[in-house]
Amino acid sequence: MAYCTLAQVKDSMQKTDAGDDAIITRIIDGATRKIDQFCNRPDGFEADAAASARYYKGSGRAYQRIDECVEITAVAVKDAPSDDAYETWTAPSTNMAGDGDWFAGSGDPDDPEFNRLPYTLLFVDPNGDQSWFTGETYEQRKRGRARRGVDIWARVPTVEVTAKWGYSVAVPDDITEACIMIAARFYKRLQGSMSDSLASADLGALMYMQQLDPDVAGLLLDGRYVRIATGRR
Repeated sequence: MAYCTLAQVKDSMQKTDAGDDAIITRIIDGATRKIDQFCNRPDGFEADAAASARYYKGSGRAYQRIDECVEITAVAVKDAPSDDAYETWTAPSTNMAGDGDWFAGSGDPDDPEFNRLPYTLLFVDPNGDQSWFTGETYEQRKRGRARRGVDIWARVPTVEVTAKWGYSVAVPDDITEACIMIAARFYKRLQGSMSDSLASADLGALMYMQQLDPDVAGLLLDGRYVRIATGRR
């Protein structure tokens, strides 16, 4: 879904005619993808309306890293990597209620955040009936070098999470504004035949094109919308 509307972009450019509406709409779609790429968020900023399942290699610990999501409806875990079926864990009535087998958080697993979306972590609830998210252990990794069977089982998914994937329930205002800025800029550049520089009558100088406007980049970086790419432990 696009992060801004045709009407918003046209209003920002004080453009009233409909002659280039199709072109601007395509530019908006491209601006949306540009933001997702810059911010390293392949799922985008607006979460899915419906929950869907994703699969993860279990951590073998009492926490599990997952993709960004705004609501988790089910967690199921295999008792062993070689099992065919997932066992559905008891879901809490509300997150942090303490009446289920798991609860959600975000950030660093050693110093997590429990009061802010999106969720990026699952934890085993100490009041529940489970102990860890089934996965390989250090001993299995050592033995896997000599025992091919163990090494293979250590790579299969053991955790199934059903959730509404994405950063936020609604597109943040900053993201909408960034999309408007990018779309308006690229429309003006298209009018200049996609040249690398444009003459400004107001400033009396050449304006050189950059990959992403510094004001847009600052908006996304200062707002902490850019997700740092890290490997899962």
